[in-house]
Amino acid sequence: MNLTVDFRKPEIAGAFDWQLCQEINVKNEQGDIIAKAEIELITLNKHRDAVGSYTLLANEDTDWEIPLNLYFKGQNLEQGLCEQLSITAETKKAKTHILLEAISVLPQYRKQAIGQYLLKEIVKHHQKAQSITVLSMPMHLFVDADECEDEGIKAYYQAADLQTEKVAIDDLTHFFTKSGFVEFTVDESLLAEPLPYQIFVASPQSILKGST
Repeated sequence: MNLTVDFRKPEIAGAFDWQLCQEINVKNEQGDIIAKAEIELITLNKHRDAVGSYTLLANEDTDWEIPLNLYFKGQNLEQGLCEQLSITAETKKAKTHILLEAISVLPQYRKQAIGQYLLKEIVKHHQKAQSITVLSMPMHLFVDADECEDEGIKAYYQAADLQTEKVAIDDLTHFFTKSGFVEFTVDESLLAEPLPYQIFVASPQSILKGST
């Protein structure tokens, strides 16, 4: 199957030009979208550390709260994660980090390594990024196709039939660990309540080395 990947132009996600969102689509030979990812990118530097960035992001509806507070130090992942993912911490230069907001493959195209292919294309495109994080939970719990404002996105998620073609949590865990992610275990004593998702973290290098 000949696939193409379409990276939509990044847009400013909120009030800051260093916080961007981007949609990425995989298309088949007929030009139909068969897989989709939605990501956010933030760029941190020594003058805009994780704590400072979270302070700025705190007034927005953001998923960065947990990652920034739990496993970032300045513009890098914490040292333990850097070592686990073979990342060299940068003390001076800015570092970009990716949050994978959503990734999906239409039911009839699953189990063909298209999800891994999409992840690898994302990190090739953003090869200067230091990390990619996913707050993993089944998409039918947070996406309602009928509420999507963009007609193209609505049509895609309606075709995905999320309420019928549900993906199990164990399947998500297998997919991300097979794709080069490591699970970040949260000390529950640090939380006001249990998280509704699992956290997985990867580097571009670990994803490119992941199974196909």
